[in-house]
Amino acid sequence: MQLQDLLPLMSKMYLSRTVDSFLKDVKLYEEDEMRNIILKNIEEFRNDKRVKSNLNFRTTDRDITLLNRLILKCLLGSQNYILTEKQLHKEVLDLQSQILHDSQDEDYMNAKIDATAGRVYTAVLNTAWLKDDALNEHEINILYTLRDEFNLSIRDHYLLESKIGRFPRKNGKLHSTQNIDQSLKDLQQRGIVVRIKSDAPYYVIPSDIVRIVRYEMGEELRTETYQQLLKDLNLTQLKQVLSSMNINTSGVKEAIIERIIKYNILPSQTLANLSNTELTQFLRSKEGVRISGNKEEKIQNIIDYYENITTKADSDPTDERSIYYDFMDQLASRNYKALRANRVIQKDVNVETYFEQATEYLFEKKLGLQLEEMPGSKHADGRIKFDTKSVMLWDNKSTEKSYTFPNAHFDQFLGYIRSEKMRVAVFLIVAHDFTQEAINQAQKLKVFSEQDTGVALIRTEDLKYIAEHWKEYSEQKKPEFNLQVFNLTAEMNRQLLTNRMEWIIN
Repeated sequence: MQLQDLLPLMSKMYLSRTVDSFLKDVKLYEEDEMRNIILKNIEEFRNDKRVKSNLNFRTTDRDITLLNRLILKCLLGSQNYILTEKQLHKEVLDLQSQILHDSQDEDYMNAKIDATAGRVYTAVLNTAWLKDDALNEHEINILYTLRDEFNLSIRDHYLLESKIGRFPRKNGKLHSTQNIDQSLKDLQQRGIVVRIKSDAPYYVIPSDIVRIVRYEMGEELRTETYQQLLKDLNLTQLKQVLSSMNINTSGVKEAIIERIIKYNILPSQTLANLSNTELTQFLRSKEGVRISGNKEEKIQNIIDYYENITTKADSDPTDERSIYYDFMDQLASRNYKALRANRVIQKDVNVETYFEQATEYLFEKKLGLQLEEMPGSKHADGRIKFDTKSVMLWDNKSTEKSYTFPNAHFDQFLGYIRSEKMRVAVFLIVAHDFTQEAINQAQKLKVFSEQDTGVALIRTEDLKYIAEHWKEYSEQKKPEFNLQVFNLTAEMNRQLLTNRMEWIIN
């Protein structure tokens, strides 16, 4: 979920933490003010430098740092990067217990960490921990340097700390749920994690910043998705991965995959065992993926491909259009890689048709509106009665870049409006984004319509927001959607739509 979709589910305290994370010296006291200022500054929240800077824990309290990393690992491994508070507490403590258990398994440790690297790193760790119960900044920097030199991961560091009785805390003592809550507060104040409440408290990494967080934390793929990648490799290739690390290669394919996951071998490490030719052949078996580049680039292309794979089921298995609704944003922006990876399309030409069907589903099933039949082929993509004397038309425009509203489309839309027997109260254009020129063209179309037609431009993400949340703005037991929400000549951004729903839907 994007941050703008999470804001309505955040209360004052948690909104305040998010505001403070990227807008300094801003003092607000009302929830709506906080939501508005976050929306106005959303690009600053998404800024790569801000996110990366706030993921630097080198000068942070050791326990907070450790728990921050474990919390983020759990969230990044969850479906949609969200967990209830209860689930998160359990998963963090389970992860600590698992690391403690693995550190006591000599076979596991011998296969996981090079003997020389383990001996030297452990000696430095012991020295660093001898003098007191904390590591200073200088010692932390030395350990970072050593990890880079020996190619040790942060998990390897925790395993070796556990061996000397310093993980998670002294003598292997687990952290408390109160400790975890302190780290959750720290992550909120950094603008990395937000807290929402519906039936229970949830913590989530907004999808706006997930990719940055994933790569900064070294979490290349979710386990579920990584398993799919491993299944697509052959048995010889999988055994080669384990053999390169002197890990047992016996067993069937499922056992080999389980072992690769158990030893925390990263996707990039797995793929590095393939030859350049094998990587090229593997890429050629995946539609919509760039094949050219050096070995490192090919590995990244494969990881990026699988990063788009999701196991999400259709939101409404009773209607085949629901899968198109689920991927409406990707259809609107012609994100072919994601659409192919998720098996939404088989051919590129399907995109426009499926985008139209997604919008039909939204109006019919999500907004509860009756769609009107349109004879012939030269007409808008959809028609709905606005009132007894007028209608609303809509048209979908699927484009990789922001929609510019070219003159050819202007003439096309004007023809649709003038050929209608009933007055067109609203003409709605649905796209993933709009240029300033498109907004100017909308104003012009309103004038040329000669019937005061409202020409509204709406992004797919905002139209879907309305579809999911409009009932929250009604006090009726059986609410009905009011098309007046769209009756305006403007670019209908989230704030404008929210304001209109507040006074139109009742």
